[in-house]
Amino acid sequence: MRLTNRYFKGRNIKDETGSIAVLVIGLFVITVASLMVMTDISTVIIAKRSLAQATEAAAQRGVHSLDKERYYQGKANMLTVPVAVATNREHPVIPINCNSGSHEVMSELDSWSNDETALKWHQLKTIKLTNFRCDGVSLEIETQSEIDLPFRVPFSSIESVFLHASAGTTNQVQEGFYIFGIRLH
Repeated sequence: MRLTNRYFKGRNIKDETGSIAVLVIGLFVITVASLMVMTDISTVIIAKRSLAQATEAAAQRGVHSLDKERYYQGKANMLTVPVAVATNREHPVIPINCNSGSHEVMSELDSWSNDETALKWHQLKTIKLTNFRCDGVSLEIETQSEIDLPFRVPFSSIESVFLHASAGTTNQVQEGFYIFGIRLH
């Protein structure tokens, strides 16, 4: 007892000096963990948008593969366009060569995967084509890519995230009367 009394002699046991340091350290840890999580979330959002842009670009490039044999077999005469405009007929779809379209899609995705310019979010790893559907008039693709997170999510083992994107498109003939590239209705 005497040792204890001598140790606390001159000190008030209810003294709270230094207790604010524990609070500041706790708030600092919470702030740093929050910043890490927000950085990871923003990385995922930006990478998702970059993957969506790559997927849309690949779909657009693939749909421009014209099936010339089917496209030029249609019957038209001088009255085709005026009748189509007068009857407000739906515009015909441009046929797609699916084999050529798949090669164009793969080429565009490869270009995005190996691009070193500022267009691509560099945390995206190789962009993989997971699904390709082409019925001759429309094209739909689905892609996947993995990104590494800048920070490991606190209290978890998550170091990377898989992202998925999809896009579909079709081409339609814009019928009408054109003068010098300007469409007149």
